Amino acid sequence: MKLVYKILAIFKDRKFTVDTLWLVSSQGILIISGFLVNLIIGYQFGASTLGVFNQVLGFYLILSTFFSLGINNCLVQKISTGVEQDFPLIFSSNFAITTVSSLFFSGVVLMVSNYLPGVFSSPDLAKGLFIGTLSLPFFNWNKNFMALATGIRNQKLFSNIRSFRWLIIIGFVGMVTLVSDDPIWLYYSFLIAEVTLFVFCFAKFSNLLTFNFSFNEVKSNLSFGLKSFFAEAFSILNDKLDLIIIGYLISSTDVGVYSFLIFFAKSLYIFPGTLQQNINPLIGKHWVSNTMDELSKTLKDIRNVNFVVVLVQATSILIFYKLLISFYKPEFAGSWSYLALSMVGIIPFALISWGGSILVMTAKLKENILRTLILLVFTILTTFIFTSLLGFQGSIWAVVVNGIFAFLLLFGFVKRETGIRLV
Repeated sequence: MKLVYKILAIFKDRKFTVDTLWLVSSQGILIISGFLVNLIIGYQFGASTLGVFNQVLGFYLILSTFFSLGINNCLVQKISTGVEQDFPLIFSSNFAITTVSSLFFSGVVLMVSNYLPGVFSSPDLAKGLFIGTLSLPFFNWNKNFMALATGIRNQKLFSNIRSFRWLIIIGFVGMVTLVSDDPIWLYYSFLIAEVTLFVFCFAKFSNLLTFNFSFNEVKSNLSFGLKSFFAEAFSILNDKLDLIIIGYLISSTDVGVYSFLIFFAKSLYIFPGTLQQNINPLIGKHWVSNTMDELSKTLKDIRNVNFVVVLVQATSILIFYKLLISFYKPEFAGSWSYLALSMVGIIPFALISWGGSILVMTAKLKENILRTLILLVFTILTTFIFTSLLGFQGSIWAVVVNGIFAFLLLFGFVKRETGIRLV
């Protein structure tokens, strides 16, 4: 009963409650859409095509992070701690950086995927990535708009943008499976979604775009963005690089099965991610106001909420997955045991992953870079070594080891640098 009161205590703040509900709803749409995308592609085109699609998605998210240069973190931090009259200058200078970096680097990737497809693990991956890259500038512009929404604590808008993205993608993927047998059309779903969202966001926030900003403002924002950029880049690499590495070591079919089950396993990070998204502006404000003791009390309640949700979700996923593969394609039969094994590493980190941005929001940027760099190097080595030696089974053991190591690393760094306990 005491735990119930603690869980309810966090929702006394009406805005926090409403924002959390919006974020949870969008996360629900995200996970359902992601599930349907994997289910439809796997059933219609097979595990091999599903493996390539998820590899393209992995590259897509990694490249978008590199192209953004950490500008989104800068926007959240500066908007959440700034005054409203400065928002146009802050947003426009960051938008300008995103424009230059995204257009330049997207051009490079387009040329590489078109003229040097051999650097990728398969020709199909190169073709899919070429099409996906066309939407990367729009994706990063939309991330700027979403970072602005987070900074002003308009989580309803943030949630709606994210929800619309995945509803458009699942709608387009479903249409493709009805009218075409060629999986290449699947990759246009990214472009359709991002262009549509860009038109909406640009119309809504065009009043914040101005050329009345100085080089010093661009330099200042870029400096902050780059300091957080490496940690953000390392984090997304830790999350998505496994698909790319194993793509060179095992068959596309095995990659497809791996990506299918790991989607369910990593969905445990959805709710912690929702909490993180909602508390980021609060962390920044408490840090600037030097009221960290008050924040620690709020985070204690968050720990309790997250603990219950993660354990309930893990149990539900294991039951649902067992039932699903009983009626699904034969390629995925027998993968339940691998999903259960991966949970051994996924669950511990899911219990504290909501605190992944505490070091950034408390200006411990160097420490966060070091943490994520150590984790990245460890992840690359374990994924490559385990998969090389044990094949598909080794890739699952790498997930277990990496999850436990990520837990120990994040807990240790946050406790040492801020005094905040994550468990």
